[in-house]
Amino acid sequence: MSEEKILTTASFSSVIHNNEVSDEIVKWGNANGYPVQKAKLVNELEGYVGFAKEYLIIAKRQPPIPGGWDVVVKSFASEQRVIPVNVKEVQAADGSKTYEINKFILKMVDEYRKEGLQIEIGEEASDFYGFAVRELTCTGHPVLINKFEDFIENMR
Repeated sequence: MSEEKILTTASFSSVIHNNEVSDEIVKWGNANGYPVQKAKLVNELEGYVGFAKEYLIIAKRQPPIPGGWDVVVKSFASEQRVIPVNVKEVQAADGSKTYEINKFILKMVDEYRKEGLQIEIGEEASDFYGFAVRELTCTGHPVLINKFEDFIENMR
């Protein structure tokens, strides 16, 4: 993984509870020039994280005394990965074929986009070990790409 650079730091009050910190990350980021759409607990990074294209905002709980949250904005180099996703061949009335992606996968693509992953869906279907697939080109933080790739693998 490439080297991360700390862009800025802040702290949140101790009155912010675990179930509220994700919303606080989004509000704080938008107010301070680091907009993110969504934040959530990411165990791999040991904190609540909001991802954007070139940076992430991470909030980690401080010890009980003094309490509160340490907030750090870090830059990172985006990674790009191509992930094949199975598609279903649909025959139209005029005889043309289209290749449709599972609707649940499309909903999850929208969710991962909100989390900061850029996903482009390829138009052309290809044959991959006997299955029709379309390519998803994902750009973002490696942790986010790994989570999305695991989701796609589990849907096969």
